[in-house]
Amino acid sequence: MAAVLFAALMTTTVLTSCGSSDDEPAKAKFTKAVVKYTVTSNDATLGQFKVNVYGTDADGNGFIETMSNPSYTKVVEIPLSKLPCKVELYTRVSPLEDKITTEMFNFKVDRTIDVMTLNSDNTVVEDKERTNSSFEDNVPAGTSLSELARRMNYHTKFVISIDVNGIITDQTQESLL
Repeated sequence: MAAVLFAALMTTTVLTSCGSSDDEPAKAKFTKAVVKYTVTSNDATLGQFKVNVYGTDADGNGFIETMSNPSYTKVVEIPLSKLPCKVELYTRVSPLEDKITTEMFNFKVDRTIDVMTLNSDNTVVEDKERTNSSFEDNVPAGTSLSELARRMNYHTKFVISIDVNGIITDQTQESLL
């Protein structure tokens, strides 16, 4: 009986001591990229123009969405399985009516892209943000909306590359659309 008790005690001790060496914390690994698209405008601009937002979805495909209010935000999570990829952001405006303005107004479209890569424990690997604006204060009455749209669509297109290790490279060229 003593031998059986001793054997049971030793088995528990051996299993306990073996199990404790395997409790080292797992190292966080890169798992995904998060892209936040933000475009802001104003009521005066949206009253005269349709503002389309062009970006990249979670599968690496392009999307087009039309702003319905002065603040637009879209967050896209890109899993490791879809990397490497490039993400883009730009906007295009077109007049709701091809006309000449009858009163003065302020035109505004601000664009921001924030690209972040995250580990499995949500620690940030890298984070890059780019912003630019198209604005014209006090657009005078008598301005052609088509001509104003042509000028305001002439802006930088953001292009950002994300590799399989979570490294972000801004490939935006300051040339205009």
